[in-house]
Amino acid sequence: MRRFILVLIGVGAITSTAAQKPAPAPMPNVTFKAISRLVLLDVVVTDLNHQFVSGLTQKDFTILEDGKEQQIVSFEAPAAHPQNPISGSQAPVTIFVLDELNTNFHDMAFAREQLLRYLRRQPEHLQEPSALILIDSTQFKVLHEFSRDREALLEALKKHEPRLPWKLKNGAITDRLARSLVGLQEIAAATMGIPGRKNVIWVGVGFPALNLIGVHEDIKTTIENAVNRTVNRLLEARVSMYPIDPTLMTSARKSAAIDSGDPDTGAFADLDNDPFDTDVNLALFGPATGGRSYHWRNDIADVIQTSIADGSEYYTMAYVPSNRSEDPKFRSIRIKMRPGLIARTRDGYYPIEPPLTKDMVAVDLLQAAENTLSYTGLPISITGKNQGDDAACTLYVDAHALTWQTLPNGDSQTTVRIGMASFSSDGKRLAYDVKEMSSTTPAAKFNALMEQPVSFPVQVQLPRKVARLRFVVRDEATGHMGTVDVDPANIPAVAQVPKPRAGS
Repeated sequence: MRRFILVLIGVGAITSTAAQKPAPAPMPNVTFKAISRLVLLDVVVTDLNHQFVSGLTQKDFTILEDGKEQQIVSFEAPAAHPQNPISGSQAPVTIFVLDELNTNFHDMAFAREQLLRYLRRQPEHLQEPSALILIDSTQFKVLHEFSRDREALLEALKKHEPRLPWKLKNGAITDRLARSLVGLQEIAAATMGIPGRKNVIWVGVGFPALNLIGVHEDIKTTIENAVNRTVNRLLEARVSMYPIDPTLMTSARKSAAIDSGDPDTGAFADLDNDPFDTDVNLALFGPATGGRSYHWRNDIADVIQTSIADGSEYYTMAYVPSNRSEDPKFRSIRIKMRPGLIARTRDGYYPIEPPLTKDMVAVDLLQAAENTLSYTGLPISITGKNQGDDAACTLYVDAHALTWQTLPNGDSQTTVRIGMASFSSDGKRLAYDVKEMSSTTPAAKFNALMEQPVSFPVQVQLPRKVARLRFVVRDEATGHMGTVDVDPANIPAVAQVPKPRAGS
């Protein structure tokens, strides 16, 4: 599995350049170029007392990209945000990540107690649906899916028994960096279909900080590409990061709280440069995604409360960059406001994402098949029939969520990759298969057929002791994925057919 994780994010070259085999030829890939890209921003606005400011209009905001003013093409006030189907309200969702991969055991024990303390303070019915995810030396695991039930989350956290971070003790810098970035990519991919902002509260030290000055150019490029890909996936999914370092310091250092997401701290010397140009560490992902990073704090429960409150209300706006070039360099974003107001959004973006290799795509799909996160990037449903040794199934995908290419004869075609995995009752993978499939729509019927889901018939083997089937559908052009899990003994005969998304 370690090899697969390194392949996925492309950081295998960190370990050794001499032992590497030639990289597979890149797959044809749709890249988001600045010439047509719509840049979407979630913006938190506070006064000098760090209180959210409501009632603002589009005229109150000026967006600067690389110092040049941009025309705002859409604007949405907090009260106009669409209702989130998970929360049943406009509240964003919260994902707590327990980082037992990169954090000493005693520091993580303290952080866990602080998270329990935070949850106990909350009402029985949480305002924001919250999920618990664990990343440690061997696994990326969902401890509890999204829920507003405080007691259910508390119970899941209490049941979890932390283990010693043996990879941290052994160094394992490459593997820890890879696992951490893969975890962030998986969170982004899984939450892609959830509307609105998602706040990730990452409790832990984070992967080892790397200084890129003097690093061999090939290795530096590999790391930069991995970071670029991770940041872009987080931004596309509208995920804002709140890394909280629970490291227990001396009392003198504890009092010297640093909030690296606050412009007043002077934590970043030049906000217009690529934040990952010379250093790579998890704390930089906070401001890079419109969140905040916290260090040297012993009041973790209060910091969690502050982070969630910080991301609960925001304005959303978009612009098409005036810079139409295809230069891949980082582009900085700043919001100008009248005196007394502070606007915070992502630091910027990379206009072009490095293409994925065939190996990366394959492992991307395998990761989605093996973990228990529900992927929402493509709305899918399933029908089928158990035939003993196998099952005949049909997957239905919202046509509006897929990417369609125009063929020379005017017809439209979409291509997906489908992963099919079977698991035993204890979670062991029994079998796995992948199929590439296409669906073609005649030009004359395109508009009418877009209002119906696209069907993909598949045949899946049913090994002995199979207890769960998971299907993953991946759009070949965008990489967006959807998953559906089914009991092989009770495959639905009637699908909950995805509803077309008007205006997608």
